[in-house]
Amino acid sequence: MQMPDFEIFNETSDSDLKELKRMILECGERTVIAKGDYFAETGKYCGRIAYICHGSFKCVRTDSRGRERILSFMFENEFIADYIPARNGSPSMLDIMAMEDSVAYMIDIERYRGFFELETDGRTYVRRFIEVLAFGYMWKTLSLACETPEERYFGLQKRVPDIFSRVNLKDIASYIGVTPETLSRMRTAYLRRSDGKY
Repeated sequence: MQMPDFEIFNETSDSDLKELKRMILECGERTVIAKGDYFAETGKYCGRIAYICHGSFKCVRTDSRGRERILSFMFENEFIADYIPARNGSPSMLDIMAMEDSVAYMIDIERYRGFFELETDGRTYVRRFIEVLAFGYMWKTLSLACETPEERYFGLQKRVPDIFSRVNLKDIASYIGVTPETLSRMRTAYLRRSDGKY
């Protein structure tokens, strides 16, 4: 079962996201985030949403054994946010870290709350693109439960052909759910298959 990746907030995936991209680029602050710096940190409030113009990020959660678990990657022309905790005034439940020197436009969620929400008959509703972003979270959960490591690998390779030149092997392996050694064998098999030698 091939599923879309977590937080693939690409503007081409839904027309409603084009409006969000336009607003962020027009109203947002251009920010340079150095490799290793955080967009969001576990336990700290992150009330921003951003559009990546250049660079890449990873979503990380540390498990009970102190090991980093990569939940997703985000690249150019995608959105990054930890919207649900921010909407509830809660601290972030994960780390979002730049994997390389990156440039993103950011806006404050509270400042632009009127853009994200609509009020009708005394009730508050979120805009359509927020539903699209939330849908990405749901698909990620299903992906981790239903896809094989090979399916996640092929999906990532298709989405980001130069992934191995931008992301280290250990992080890719963590995302897929295998050891770096297993990932190396999977990659060798993939390259052989691509060359018609497998």
